[in-house]
Amino acid sequence: RRHQKVIEEAPCPVMTPDLRVRMGQAAVEAARAVDYRGAGTVEFLLDLSGEFYFLEMNTRLQVEHPVTEAVTGLDLVALQLRVAAGQPLGLGQDDVRLTGHAIEVRLYAEDPDRDFLPSTGLVKLFRSPEMPNLRVDAGVESGGEVSPYYDPMVAKIITHGADREEARRKAVQALGETAMFGPNTNRDFLIDALQQPEFTRGEATTAFIGNAYGDAGFASPPPGAKALACAAVVLFRAKRADAQMQALDVQDELLDWSSDGARQSVFVTAENGATHTVIARGGDRYQVLHQLAGGEVESVSVGLLRSAQNTAVFEIDGSRLHAVIHVDADKVLHIATPSRTFTLWDRGGLASGDDKGDSGRVVAPMHGKLISIDVELGQTVNKGQRVAVLEAMKMQHEIKAQMDGTVGEIAARSETQIAADDLIMQLEPGREPKTGTDL
Repeated sequence: RRHQKVIEEAPCPVMTPDLRVRMGQAAVEAARAVDYRGAGTVEFLLDLSGEFYFLEMNTRLQVEHPVTEAVTGLDLVALQLRVAAGQPLGLGQDDVRLTGHAIEVRLYAEDPDRDFLPSTGLVKLFRSPEMPNLRVDAGVESGGEVSPYYDPMVAKIITHGADREEARRKAVQALGETAMFGPNTNRDFLIDALQQPEFTRGEATTAFIGNAYGDAGFASPPPGAKALACAAVVLFRAKRADAQMQALDVQDELLDWSSDGARQSVFVTAENGATHTVIARGGDRYQVLHQLAGGEVESVSVGLLRSAQNTAVFEIDGSRLHAVIHVDADKVLHIATPSRTFTLWDRGGLASGDDKGDSGRVVAPMHGKLISIDVELGQTVNKGQRVAVLEAMKMQHEIKAQMDGTVGEIAARSETQIAADDLIMQLEPGREPKTGTDL
C-alpha cells in the first residue's frame, strides 16, 4: 500500500507450473529441516531471471489465505485444525487442483489523500456487495466503531474468475457496491488502482504507486455533475419527506405538484473545500441545474428508478447509476457511486442561521466546534455580516447574520463543541441587549 522505490524496474516474471512446483518443494524442505508440522506460509523473493530465494516463513495462515481457498476449494482453517489435533490431512499434493484466478483487496480505514493515514470513528453505515463467486470477510458493521488501537483493516473482498482479468473486473464491481461511511477508507483508491494500465497488464511492482500516481500520490477526484445531481435529488426528497411529516394529510400523489409549475429547491453544498450550488426542480423527473465555478450552468435530467434500504438507482442521460446513500440528522449526505465516495452537507442554513428570515435566531447548522464569536453583546450588525465561525468536517464555516439588528443574547461560548440547531445568539431589531435578570 505504501509508496516504495525499487532500483530496477522491469516486468515481473510469470508464475509458471514449473516455478510453482519448485517453490512448493523448497517450502516443504524448509519445513522438514526444522521438523515443523502445521499450517505455514513460506515467502520467496523472485528476481528478473526467474530465480527465487528464501525470505521468511510464517508459522500460521496469513491474511491472503482466502485466495488459496478460492482457487483450490479447500478449507485451510479446517486442515490446520486437523493437523493441530494430530489427524492426517486426508489428501496429498496431487489432490490439490487449481481452478481459475482469485484477487483479494483489503478495505482499510485510512485516508489515501493524506498518505494513507489511519482513520477512526463511528461507522455510520457499512454495506458489503452481494455477487456470485464473491467472499467478504468483514470486521465491522453499521453502528460499530473503528478505534485507534488495532490494525485499520476492516474487511477483505475476494473475487474469483476463470482468469485474472475476470477476477479483476469482479473486484472493481464488488468495490463499487461496497460502502463505509464515517471513517475514511481506501475504497476509491483500490477501484482506481485495479484499473490502472500497469496493474491491468499484470506488471505492477513495489514501485506501482509511484509509477501510477507520481510523487504526489493518489488524490480523490471531485464529484462530477451527475453525482452531484443525484445528491441534490436525495437532499430534495429528504427535505420533502420532513415537510410531509410536519404537514397535515398531504397525499403522496400531490408531492412535487404545484399550481404554478414545478417547484425548485436550491442547495449550496460543500465537499473537501469545494462549494457546489445545485437547483433541483421536481416533477416526474428532476431537472438539476449545477452552477459551475465560472458561473456557467450545467443541466442534468435525473430520474429516480428505485430507492430502498440506503440504496438508490438513478437514470441519467439514458444510463443507470447505482449508489449507496446515507443521510445524517444534521443535513450531512454520504453517497458512494461505483467509482467515488464523497460527503456533502447542505450549507443553505449557513448564510441564514434559521429557517425563518426575521426570527433573529442564529443557530449552528451542523455539529462542530465553535471557533470564534465575532460580535459582542449589544453590538449592531448588518444582514450578511459574519457573526461566528464554526469548524466542522475539516472546514471552517462562516455563520452570517440573516437580518439587521442588535445582538441581544449570546448563548454559546467560543472554543466549545456545539450540536446542530444549538442557539449561538439572538438578534433583536430595535431592542436593548439583555444585561441581567428580567423583572
